[in-house]
Amino acid sequence: MAPRDAARAAAAMIDYARAATRRGAREDARAVLEHAPTQLGDARAAIARARLALARVVGDRDDVDAACDAATRAVEDAGAMDDDDGAAARAAATTTRARRARDAWMDVVADARATGEASARCAVTGGVALAALTRHRGREARDAAETCAIALRETTVERLREAKDAPHAWAIASAMKTLGHVEMLTANGSKARAMEMYERAREYAADAARSERDEAATSRFVAEDLGVDCALAMAQACAAMGDADNAEAYAARAVSGAEALGDERHPRVGAAIAVSGDAYVAKALRSMSNDAKTSLGDGAGVMFAEGLYKSAIKLMHYPHIVEDGSVVRDAESRRLCALLHARYSSVLRASGSQRAREADAWLESAKILWPDERGADEGANGVEIVTATATKLGVEHGPAVLIDLQQMAPLTMGGA
Repeated sequence: MAPRDAARAAAAMIDYARAATRRGAREDARAVLEHAPTQLGDARAAIARARLALARVVGDRDDVDAACDAATRAVEDAGAMDDDDGAAARAAATTTRARRARDAWMDVVADARATGEASARCAVTGGVALAALTRHRGREARDAAETCAIALRETTVERLREAKDAPHAWAIASAMKTLGHVEMLTANGSKARAMEMYERAREYAADAARSERDEAATSRFVAEDLGVDCALAMAQACAAMGDADNAEAYAARAVSGAEALGDERHPRVGAAIAVSGDAYVAKALRSMSNDAKTSLGDGAGVMFAEGLYKSAIKLMHYPHIVEDGSVVRDAESRRLCALLHARYSSVLRASGSQRAREADAWLESAKILWPDERGADEGANGVEIVTATATKLGVEHGPAVLIDLQQMAPLTMGGA
């Protein structure tokens, strides 16, 4: 099949899968994409795009093994190419492998060769930075973010404009978002700079999602997801800065956007609802005295948030208190569930001493879901994180941790 015809055929399959996913027919989308390579002949770039779309579909419900397989095979299809398809495949493989806990770090970054022109290097090193945050490797996150920022600065305005129609456009938007994350999670980082990067990422993802080029079919699929993720990131940044009104507005946008992605019961909707709860807590804290903000007790005025957190938890993998660690599946999203259990605990504790026992039960559940996972060179003490979250009301006063929908995980710098 001629490359032009293959690109058109692959785009048709990917667009069909995208539409099927949006109406909730995920298995239809998966079936079409799994058969795409047999119909595209030897058009390796087109096959790589179909495999990356498959990775998006199967990874949507924590089938991380299948997503890693599809992304890895996309890298093989792209081969040693330093072009836009190669950058997209390597970025996707790196971030997807980071979600699979059993993979060693060197396996995660096995294909993360930051070569080629500047926009491709930005896409790949942005993927490494996001993978490092997912695995709580602070030093690697900062190093990759610095390299990514340099590549982004070296990318001309004209090239960035052209790249919006390229296969790796989504990865460039993801890299911009990740630079914002690193600013937020670094002790001396600039939250204002983080907001600038989130807004830039949101705008770039929106443009990528509107591309009509056949080569950009997978990119526009993933870019729609990233638009929601950026809104959620901006909501969290605003809440951390005490800007409660904008936090509420961005969180509402994230909730409606997440619901529009094809499954109103998806855990990402729950995560967005939880950040709406964060916004309500921020509004309550704004009206409190400085003395009251330093402690938890009667009159905290966060009961609106309680209902939101409770609704959010119902959509997660662990919708109830976990009392027995043996029932915890090795689901990558368990850490995200732990964070939500801890935030729910904080508002229960703020309601007064009569709810202390219930608050403690949710905190203990969070500790089971996210134990101390520090290893020789990566990991985070989840017990410390959830304990601080459950006993310090509001993200402004809690530990440095962000919810990321692309990874469906809480991101931190770890112990570095």
